[in-house]
Amino acid sequence: MDVSDGDYIKTDSEWDELVWVWRRTDVPKGCKVEIIEGLITVTPYSACAHHRIAERVQRCLYDVIPKEWGVYQRLATAVPPRLEIYVPDLAVVPEEELRKGDDHFVPQRQPASSWK
Repeated sequence: MDVSDGDYIKTDSEWDELVWVWRRTDVPKGCKVEIIEGLITVTPYSACAHHRIAERVQRCLYDVIPKEWGVYQRLATAVPPRLEIYVPDLAVVPEEELRKGDDHFVPQRQPASSWK
């Protein structure tokens, strides 16, 4: 059961509480919010040189991934069993995963190597 305590919500699930806080974290411009090992973290986005490398990798990926997969920049990826949400520079995900679940992140149900 969800219980609201002013500006905070308490649930029976630690994951639900973390996601609630993650969604409401006010992020400074140029930063991202992630949950790493159950802790909410705010970090700056990568420098321009890093983005040039990511763009080159992204171009190469389109030649080797299935057509029904996509390469997405800064797509939040959730790993609920580990209490983690990552916002990687690039994520390679089947497009159908974008239609499942939450509007704010893609749940990581299994390792990408086993997706078919």
